[in-house]
Amino acid sequence: MIKKICADFKPSWQLYVDRGLLISVVMLLGLGLVIMMSASIAVAERKYGNMYHFFNRQLVFLFIGLVAGYITYKIKTSFWQSFGAKLLPVVLLLLVVVLLPVIGKEVNGSHRWINLGPVSLQVSELAKLIMIMYLSGYMVRHGKDLSQSASYQPLLVPLVVLGITDGLLMLEPDFGSVVVLTATGIALLFLGGVKFSRLLVLFVGAIAVMIPLVMMGYRGERVMAFLDPWAYASGKAYQTVHALMAVGDGGWFGAGLGASIQKLFYLPEAHNDFIFAVLAEEFGFIGIVFTLFLYGWLVQRAFVIGFRADREKLHYAAYLAYGIGFWIGFQVLFHIGVNLALLPPKGLTLPLISYGGSSLLITMIAIALLMRVHRDTQIARFGVSEKEAQKLKSRMTRRTNNSRGASYAR
Repeated sequence: MIKKICADFKPSWQLYVDRGLLISVVMLLGLGLVIMMSASIAVAERKYGNMYHFFNRQLVFLFIGLVAGYITYKIKTSFWQSFGAKLLPVVLLLLVVVLLPVIGKEVNGSHRWINLGPVSLQVSELAKLIMIMYLSGYMVRHGKDLSQSASYQPLLVPLVVLGITDGLLMLEPDFGSVVVLTATGIALLFLGGVKFSRLLVLFVGAIAVMIPLVMMGYRGERVMAFLDPWAYASGKAYQTVHALMAVGDGGWFGAGLGASIQKLFYLPEAHNDFIFAVLAEEFGFIGIVFTLFLYGWLVQRAFVIGFRADREKLHYAAYLAYGIGFWIGFQVLFHIGVNLALLPPKGLTLPLISYGGSSLLITMIAIALLMRVHRDTQIARFGVSEKEAQKLKSRMTRRTNNSRGASYAR
């Protein structure tokens, strides 16, 4: 009865697609292509002699991401529940391989990329998604122990895995990914039923470990510059100061698309780590609010999708959706925090907007997983669509005919 009532009000395919998530992603991608092209024109023209160099590459990565996302969308979440944990050793091996001089590609002193000829893979982006898959599966298998056991042993295994991954990321170094991954992991464990008191101890311990790591070497100098950026305006705080100038020059309505001054070689990585500052300068406070609204809408849809999956007893799918929502939300907050001088520079991309093939590709796969979670939830509620039912019926008919033909041949 419920299925018939829903079918009367909307086409059957709309039952299986979350329109809010789709619209927010499409709008963010469109905004990203526009502002990324604007932010990269000057540096692309100077470095490559082609002002559309980064824009064209981003379009290629977007196409690859759409293809990879479509393939991911066609795979049920139950497959990732049984197979996701097996990907963890693979990504840990890649995090080791990226540190090797011959295979790993060094950019600005960091070894974060595996050189694959014309393109490079940033392993830390892949590690975030695989870690979410692993933690989601672990919490389904050991959820009762995590929430009820008096021992810390059930919590020890995911913490060790998370610690090893963070340690390998620190060797690259990629402190920004460490912060995002740790925050996402703690948030997921909280949803998995781990007591708040234990998480508080874990959080304090993580802070105690991170503080000396943050204050070591160049990161310590960045923290000092962050605390008083104008005193280091020509040194370590150069990026922060010019990001603040860009945001301030934007005013309420911005200088207009393409009119940013700071992107003209004043603001390093204007098309990547500091793209939000360029967006603020060109679109102003109104553009900032609109962008935050789109990201808030995306994260809200991820949590709604997770809640509905949880209600249908699809616990792995629910944790997967929650984890992706936390990951994207934390990364957006940290990127914007750096651009507004609320946090020290960390080298994090703005999902779906910043230039970066690996970031865009993995984010598109994550969005496809969200779409698949929603689809599996709707199938659990209403069953498959009439079109899919006909496909399944035709497949069963072909298999039956084939088996009959084989028996006659024998």
